[in-house]
Amino acid sequence: MWTFVFEVFFAMAFVSLKECWAKGSVGIVFVLFVILRAMDRVYLKRVNNALRNPTYNLVLMNLFWPIGVQVLTAIYMAIYVVIMRLQGNPKYSWGFFLPGNPAACTIGKVALVQLGLFSLGDQINAAISAPASAFISQTMQSVMTNTTILWVVFLATLFLKTRFNQVHYIGCSLITMSVLVGLSTKMSTNDCSMHGMENDECLLSYQGNDGKPHLLTGGTMLLWYGMFLFSIFPAAAASVYKQKVLQDADCDIVYATWWAGNFQVLWGFLCVPLLWVRLPGQNLAPSQTVAAISDTVLCLAGSAPHPADESCAVSPTPMFWFGIYLCFNLSFNILMLWLTKYMSATWTQIATVLCLDLTNVFSTMPFVAGGGAQPMSLNDWLATALASVALWTYNLKAEERSPGAGKTDLAKDMDMQSSDSSPTANSAKRVEV
Repeated sequence: MWTFVFEVFFAMAFVSLKECWAKGSVGIVFVLFVILRAMDRVYLKRVNNALRNPTYNLVLMNLFWPIGVQVLTAIYMAIYVVIMRLQGNPKYSWGFFLPGNPAACTIGKVALVQLGLFSLGDQINAAISAPASAFISQTMQSVMTNTTILWVVFLATLFLKTRFNQVHYIGCSLITMSVLVGLSTKMSTNDCSMHGMENDECLLSYQGNDGKPHLLTGGTMLLWYGMFLFSIFPAAAASVYKQKVLQDADCDIVYATWWAGNFQVLWGFLCVPLLWVRLPGQNLAPSQTVAAISDTVLCLAGSAPHPADESCAVSPTPMFWFGIYLCFNLSFNILMLWLTKYMSATWTQIATVLCLDLTNVFSTMPFVAGGGAQPMSLNDWLATALASVALWTYNLKAEERSPGAGKTDLAKDMDMQSSDSSPTANSAKRVEV
């Protein structure tokens, strides 16, 4: 008797959860994505500040990051298979993640090299931006990363044949305005006295891991800012490419993450020669590569390999914060693929703007950002509010692609449930969040 009652109760609870997920999945994923993405950026900045040396940060992002993420992906994948089998999906087994499994992409078979290209742009982005990250404030990083949306709109129009509505262009314009609002005080005042740097009014300064502001020379600033801005394009290209493959072939998100991560380890090794490029604070010969990797390990462990590496000697160690960063990084990347598949690359980038503005909020908290924490100015808060309005504006109307091509199951379900019959194809119908 009681067994039957419990079975009925759990069956009803499961059905109820399934209905809630069907109705609010985008909203749930969006909120989690915003929080995890914001925390990811803050903790990475904390690690970059601790390592500080461009060589150490290059080793971190080209070798340790891809391998660390892939180890966590393997653990996540095991949990995912168990959960899917418990839900009655027999196709999910350890063989599901073998190369070329036709069940992993339900609309069309996807070559592994296509999934490998998922992570190529991300790895190039990480490799080019890593040396500069320690010398650019969290706010400035967020401001520059927000310009990704402009590249994504351009590439989506060119390669995905996405048709954008007037509200989409208004949303992108608001993003551009939020960038200018965030920079306005720095550009108009540019007070690089000690008082100005402490109040984040200097365009050339950044907050070090020691909690003190530091001033860049004009040439060094142009180099670091130029590298960071240049790294944005490959990330935008990767985002658009992910949308095309995920939607056109309806690929399993975890399967795509696993194989993209395997290739990312390879891409990271191929980026190692960047260690030999002469940069401020980096003059490394190829024969010194192994020593540089060893020094990076020591720095992550909280020791200063050289007298100039005192920023490494912190407690908890940089390795501790790097481990936390990896957890946030994997989680947000899986959610970003989900949003890219069921919404679009452009929509996801608009959402990322809100993530990066929330990053600015988290970066004001010393227990999260460490010594690099610094308060947000009124302009930063106004830029955050403007970015939120941009997301709301952009979401007023769905994007459109060529009718009938590669629509995912969730997109079809949304179309059936919605009274607004827009001819959206490869992107899902607009969902209020």
